[in-house]
Amino acid sequence: MDAPINSIEDLISEESFLAWYYKTDPQAVERWNNRIANDPIQKKLVDEAVLLLQQITIKEERVDAQRLQIAEERLTKATNPADYNQAATPVVTMRSRRTKWWAAAAIIFLTSIGVWQYIRTTGKLVMQTAFGETRQEVLPDGSQVMLNANTSLNYRKWKEGADREVWVNGEAFFHVKKTAQKTKFIVHTGHFDVVVTGTQFNVINRNSRNNVLLTEGSVTIQGEGQEVHLQPGEFVEFNNTGIQKKDVNNAPVLAWTEHKFIFEKTPMKEVADLVADLYGIKVTLANEAAATDSLSGIIPNDNLDEFVQLLTLFKYDVEKSDKEILIRKRQ
Repeated sequence: MDAPINSIEDLISEESFLAWYYKTDPQAVERWNNRIANDPIQKKLVDEAVLLLQQITIKEERVDAQRLQIAEERLTKATNPADYNQAATPVVTMRSRRTKWWAAAAIIFLTSIGVWQYIRTTGKLVMQTAFGETRQEVLPDGSQVMLNANTSLNYRKWKEGADREVWVNGEAFFHVKKTAQKTKFIVHTGHFDVVVTGTQFNVINRNSRNNVLLTEGSVTIQGEGQEVHLQPGEFVEFNNTGIQKKDVNNAPVLAWTEHKFIFEKTPMKEVADLVADLYGIKVTLANEAAATDSLSGIIPNDNLDEFVQLLTLFKYDVEKSDKEILIRKRQ
């Protein structure tokens, strides 16, 4: 099995992936199709890489013989520098399958350079976690962020004295560091922005769930023509009526930072959606009794198999395969 690739930058630098994307090598297409079908983590990364490639506007030009020859020579130098430095030999035109391979490789090589330049010049940086993974990171200003499973955090290189902006898709807990210039730290989500100078808070931007819980300091929530100020312990969510404050128990919201779930009469539909989001697996409530039930209890969230085993102690029969979890309430 091919070794997993853990970042978009590495993925779009992989020649076999570009051969799959541009369909220039049937073997690469078949290999990557199988890989995507059998590895949900890699599929998520591939989907993000495809979106990035689609955002790049490339003016299509005919690859003339001279440009192709130059690309071949650059590829040869990159793959076999020792031979390249030897005495030059005449270039022989080859009309065979090898010619097609070189043509495809040259196009891939030139394209990959363009993509790398795109990432370098935009300065876009990405942090992301896989399904079932949580991770602690330190941002360039010294602020700390903990990412829940299936979460990405994007930002561009910050200029001194300018606002520090990040974009979150998933769930993250921030401990923002104040700067000498007292610059703002702004977290962008799908429906609102969280504006802070130095504080601790949890933010969710996942599917239909968009909320913020403040644990220390103060923040301002801006969006949909509204501006809401939060004090420690306060919680807001975005719904059909806009940004609304709500009273919540902080413990279930922050439980993931301690690698556990805390359910308090949580509808099983919410439990199923949460597990599907965090582990990348389909969760089906197999009967009406399960679909209308609720769950209360504390369950570790860092091991899916352990979660399934413990769920059986709560009056459920659970069947797990590689692609689906089936939950049925015992009669």
